[in-house]
Amino acid sequence: MNFNLHILKPNLLSAFLLTLLFAQCISLHAQRGRNTYNDGPYIGTNGESARIMWIEKGQKRDTVVRIKDEFVFDRPNLPKVDIGALSFEEDVFDRYEDVSKFVAISDIHGQHDLFEALIRAHHVVDKEGHWIYGDGHLVIVGDVFDRGDKVTESLWFLFNLEKQAEKAGGKVHVLLGNHELMVMHGDVRYVHPKYRYTQGVFGIEYPKLYDEKTVLGRWLRTKNISTVINGIGFVHGGYSQSVLDKENSLRKLNNTFKKEVLVSDDWSEKDDDLLSMLYFENGPLWYRGYANPEGFDLAQANKILDALNLERIVVGHTSMPRIVSVHDGRIILIDSSIKFGKTGEILVYEDELLHRGTLSGRITELDAKDENRSPFSYIHDFEEGELTIMLDTDIGHLIKNKLEEEYQKSTLTAIHDNEFNRTWDVKIRARGNMRKKVCHLPPLKIDFPKKTLNYLGFTNHDKLKVVLPCDSGEEYQQGLYKEYLVYQLYKSIDTFGFNTRLVNFILADGGKKKYDVTGFIIEDDEDYESRTGAKLIKDGVVNDQAMDREAYLRMQFFQYMIINNDFAIYNKHNLEVIFPEGAQQPRPVPYDFDYSGIVDQDYAAPASNLPIDNVRQPYFRGKEVTLEEIVTTALYFLSKKQEMLELIDNADYLTKDNKRLMTRDLNRFFSLLQDIDRCKKAFIKEKKTEKN
Repeated sequence: MNFNLHILKPNLLSAFLLTLLFAQCISLHAQRGRNTYNDGPYIGTNGESARIMWIEKGQKRDTVVRIKDEFVFDRPNLPKVDIGALSFEEDVFDRYEDVSKFVAISDIHGQHDLFEALIRAHHVVDKEGHWIYGDGHLVIVGDVFDRGDKVTESLWFLFNLEKQAEKAGGKVHVLLGNHELMVMHGDVRYVHPKYRYTQGVFGIEYPKLYDEKTVLGRWLRTKNISTVINGIGFVHGGYSQSVLDKENSLRKLNNTFKKEVLVSDDWSEKDDDLLSMLYFENGPLWYRGYANPEGFDLAQANKILDALNLERIVVGHTSMPRIVSVHDGRIILIDSSIKFGKTGEILVYEDELLHRGTLSGRITELDAKDENRSPFSYIHDFEEGELTIMLDTDIGHLIKNKLEEEYQKSTLTAIHDNEFNRTWDVKIRARGNMRKKVCHLPPLKIDFPKKTLNYLGFTNHDKLKVVLPCDSGEEYQQGLYKEYLVYQLYKSIDTFGFNTRLVNFILADGGKKKYDVTGFIIEDDEDYESRTGAKLIKDGVVNDQAMDREAYLRMQFFQYMIINNDFAIYNKHNLEVIFPEGAQQPRPVPYDFDYSGIVDQDYAAPASNLPIDNVRQPYFRGKEVTLEEIVTTALYFLSKKQEMLELIDNADYLTKDNKRLMTRDLNRFFSLLQDIDRCKKAFIKEKKTEKN
C-alpha cells in the first residue's frame, strides 16, 4: 500500500552520505561487538494506514499496517504502541484548581530510565510503567529531547501515559522546552549520536521523523508551553519582564506560541516584536533570568508573579545540583541535572506542601536545608575527569603573588560533555605550604559567594580545595595522578580517609587558555566533618601514645608502604587528627603525599632530622611497636593486597611504566610483611637520630 508521507522523501544525495556515514559507524560497532542498538518506532499515518519504521539490533525495519486491524507494535527493547489508539486531543491552556497532588520534572534529555525510576519511586507509575497516581497530575516542564539516547522511549511512554491518566481522572502535562523547538526547527546540535545513525540508515533528516506527517510530530505540536496548577505556574525557561510588557495573558501567550512560533522558523522577514521575543533568548523557553543570582531579585519576581496572577513559578532549563527554591519560595528551579544520567530530583506536591523527591523515594520539605550538599559533594558525584572547570583570572598575578595567599577575582565555568553549563563569579587564591614555593602552579582555594551557594541549594561550605600539577608537562601530570591514586589507596584501608575527585581544569586569562591540566579536589574541613560525623582537632599538641592504636599503626604502615616521611603527629604536619563520633581516642588521617617515594616528585627531599638520604628510602616512624601489633597489622594489609593492586591496575590515567613502578613498590612492601624477621628489623628499632 502506498501513501504520501513527508518522511519518505529524503534528499537523495544527503541520504547517500548519511547512509555511508551510518554504514561506517555500524562497521565500527560491529568490530567492537556493539551493533545491536534499537530505536523507534517512528510512525506516519494517512488515516487508513500506518507506516512503522524502527531499528532492531542495528538493522533497519519498515512495514505498513492497516489502522483498523488494531495492530500492536511490540518488539523487544522498544516502546509498545497500539496502532489503533494513536488519536489524541489538543492541549488547551487552563488554570487547574483544587488538585490534591502533583509531581513535576524537567530536562529529562533522553535519560528515560532515570526519569521512569524517579516517578516510579514516587508512586506515579508501577513497576510496569502503568499510571497508579489516580487523580494526580504529572508535569513535564520541557526538554525531553537531545543529549541522551532514549528520547523515543520517553515520548511514547508519555504519549501512552497521558491516556491512562485521563481515564483515572488525572492529567499528564507535557510542556515544550527549547530543545523540542530546536529539533522541530531543524537544530540538531545536541542530538545523541544514536539518532544520527538512525537518520543515516533511514536516509531521513532527524527533524523529519517528527514533522507534521508523523504521529509524535503532530502530538508535540498540540502541546502548551505553560500550565497553572493551584496557583503555581509551570514554564520551561521563564517569563521575562520584556515579554510581559508586550503580553501578560498566559492563554494568549500559549496560543500565540502554538499557532505562530511553532509553525515557522524564518524570522528574517517578521515584523513582530512579540513573536521575536517569544522565539529568542528572552522567550519563555530560553529565559534564564530567574537562575541568575546577580541579575534578578525578589522585587522583580513579585512584579512578574503579580502580572501573571500566580503564587509561584516553576521552571527548568538551567541545571542545578538539586531542586532549589529562591526569592522567598516564589521561584522554584527544578532542573536537577538529570541530563547527566547520574541522579536527579522531582518536585512533589502533597498535603498542600511542596517537597523535593529523591531517587530513593524520600521526600524533603522544599526549603529544608541539606547539610551534606556542597560544591565539593556535588563535584564528587561525577566520575573521574567527567567534569571540566574553567577558571578565568589574571594568571600572571596569581603566580607572581602566590606566597601572599590573597584572593583575586575569577569566573568559574562548569563544563560537562563539552557543553558550557554554568558560570559564576568566585574568588581564588594560592594555598598550601611547600608547593606554593616550589611549584609554578600552586594549589588553589576557590571561594563561592554565599548568595551563589543559596541559589544552588548548597550549604555554606563555600570553599573548594584544588590540587594542580606542579607545572605543565606530562611528568608533572603523572606525578599528580600518582598522588591522587595514593588517596584512593588510603581509602581502601581507612574509611575516614579524605575524599578526592579528578577534575579537568582550564586556566584562562581574559578568555585565552593558558593551561589545560587535570587536577583533583579534596574535601575541606566542613565537608569532611559533614560526611563522616567526626570532629577535627585543630588546637593543642597530640602525641603518638594518645592515638587509637589500631588506626595509628595502619597509618604508620601505610606511610611506610608509600615510602613517605613527610608527616608528623605532634604538630599535625600533613595529617589531621580526628575524633569520630562515639570514639574514646583520636585517630590520624594523612594527606599531601607529594613527598612520598612512590610519587617521586623531582622537588621532593627528606627532612634534615631523618636518617635517610632521599625520599625513595623507606623509614618507619611508628613508636613502641610490639611483635603482636606487627603481625596483626601485617595480616590486615595483606588482606587488602589484591584490592590495592587492582586500584593501580585500573588507574587508566597512569602510564604503563608508572603502574609498573607503583605495583613494584607495593609488592616489595607485601613481601616484607610475609617475613617476620625482616618485619622486626624494619619496624622494631630505636630512632635516636630522629629529633621529633
